[in-house]
Amino acid sequence: MKPSSRTLSGCTAVVAVLGIGLSVVVAGPAQAAPSAPSWDDVRQAKADTAQAQATVDELGNRLQTLQDAADSAEVSELQAAQDYAMAVSQQQEAQASLDDLTAQAKRAEQRADESAGQVAGLVVELSRTGGGDLSTSMLVDASDAKDLLYRVGTVSHLSERSARVLAQAQTDQNTVESIAAQQSAATKALAAATAKSERALDEANDASASAQARVQEQQDQQSEVLEQLAFLKGTSTATETAYWNAQQAERAQQQLAARDAATSGGSGSSADPSSSAVPSRPSGTQSSGSQPSTSQPSTSQPSTSQPSTSQPSTSRPSTSQPSTSQPSTSQPSTSQPSTSPSRPAPAPAPAPAPAPAPVSSPSKAAGAIAYARNQLGKAYVLGGAGPNTWDCSGLVMMAYNSQGIATGGHNVVWQYNYFKSIGRLVPLSQRQPGDILFYSSNGSVSGAYHDSIVTSYGTMVEAARPGVGVVERGIWLPNQLLPYVARPSGSL
Repeated sequence: MKPSSRTLSGCTAVVAVLGIGLSVVVAGPAQAAPSAPSWDDVRQAKADTAQAQATVDELGNRLQTLQDAADSAEVSELQAAQDYAMAVSQQQEAQASLDDLTAQAKRAEQRADESAGQVAGLVVELSRTGGGDLSTSMLVDASDAKDLLYRVGTVSHLSERSARVLAQAQTDQNTVESIAAQQSAATKALAAATAKSERALDEANDASASAQARVQEQQDQQSEVLEQLAFLKGTSTATETAYWNAQQAERAQQQLAARDAATSGGSGSSADPSSSAVPSRPSGTQSSGSQPSTSQPSTSQPSTSQPSTSQPSTSRPSTSQPSTSQPSTSQPSTSQPSTSPSRPAPAPAPAPAPAPAPVSSPSKAAGAIAYARNQLGKAYVLGGAGPNTWDCSGLVMMAYNSQGIATGGHNVVWQYNYFKSIGRLVPLSQRQPGDILFYSSNGSVSGAYHDSIVTSYGTMVEAARPGVGVVERGIWLPNQLLPYVARPSGSL
């Protein structure tokens, strides 16, 4: 049975916050954003050099708080979507089980009919030769094949051959009845699984509607903050948006570096990564205001630009359309001071059985990345697996299927467990382009809700969420990543 024909409603209007919103882990309800400087405050600060930087900092803090709130809403939406995906997977399993039992029942009934026919032939043969107590009246009086077997079984004297034929016929009939009982149970299980998937879809719809409202609220406020920053520094909204994206990507890389150092036994400091150095802010009076240029780690994959997404609308017209091309970020140096995440990392997932780290196949990894990049800009639809709509696990599945590599099915949890079962999990700190990242709300696979494909040390390609679709961007919420990545192209 196919998944419910109903679709996730009301989510196509959910839009990406600045295209590639990145943030620290958000645990529990997001805090209220700090009160915003008014436009009068901003205009006054622009005329006062001493006050200008303080206002820039205040606006930056507000922007981050708004981003955290938006991220929190997005995670809750993806978790509801994964719950629905699991329910649909269970429904599909129940349907497959019922289909298999139906096929078994058909074969068993055919065998039972054949063996019952042999018993009937035996009755006719022995009634003619006077063997045993069998007579053709049994054929006339029996209501069906099962009744005939019963009548023949009551005969006191049967030859060895006759008893053997009867025993086989009875075994075949018992098989039919056993499978029929299993079919009945499977039919009930399918009905229960179908009802569960429908409830999960309703819950996903509710979560999506709630997330849509919250994300839109945060996005509208972020748009105004970006306009205020642009006005204060004499730049453009597009420049401030691109710079903000670069800041967020850099922040994520610092958090990943700190996590890598911690998991490899490094002595991370207690500093909050959110307070670590980030690219200097463009200033309208001291500099040209252009986005800082940083080099992208080299990979074997073709480089493609981030698809354009629309700038959040506000009541104030923006000075220009922000560019949403993927910001280029540099590989963190090994000499970079290690820092610990601002919040404790989630409890690690159970380690897979010890096995040599599989060696990645560059050609297949590059092929999977190229396939995923070819989908950039296409829509996110729950349950989508191409060619024009995708969800996260659908994109991962088809990207590797294009390289002849199985992923364990169309489900985040299934994919993780599949690669664990074949020894293709490696530590997150050893990630390479082509590896699969897994996000979890509780630090274990039971809470897994999202996955994506690594494209460089700090970037990934993913089917993000409704309203955003397939994008390539910096790795977001690094503290919600499971401590292992899958390496589908690794040799066994």
